[in-house]
Amino acid sequence: MGNSDVNISKALDMKISDLDENNEVETRTTIQRVSGTYETSEADDDYNEVRRNLKVVIEQSNSAIQGILELAEDSQQPRAYEVVAQLIGQTLEANTKLIDLHRRMKDIKKEDAPSKAASVTNNSIFVGSTAELQKMIKAQQKQIIDVKPIEESK
Repeated sequence: MGNSDVNISKALDMKISDLDENNEVETRTTIQRVSGTYETSEADDDYNEVRRNLKVVIEQSNSAIQGILELAEDSQQPRAYEVVAQLIGQTLEANTKLIDLHRRMKDIKKEDAPSKAASVTNNSIFVGSTAELQKMIKAQQKQIIDVKPIEESK
């Protein structure tokens, strides 16, 4: 046991026998597994939490800027103005992160939404005889339900 260990044990009011003789430190690691499935509600919750946190940071930065700016004006110290400039830069960075968050969430929602462009059909062509075309049209007309509107009583 080294001299520094004895000094530390005395400073902490520990007995030397309390120290591990092998000088090994016991470490414990806890690993939590995050579910591998992606849920839209979880993404929305995370988005709302991050958005809320960024807005709080921005609000606190704005109030801190006001306070430090008053202090800088009163003291006329260059260091105080430097701190104000740094804080303004960090606030602008938080605003940029907020906008990026919106953009990323919009991209995520676009990926989740089914593609509507794939269902658009332009210039479709029927391949077959005119008799087959007439049969297909008649079959579709049978599927159409003709409903008479209800007349409102006056």
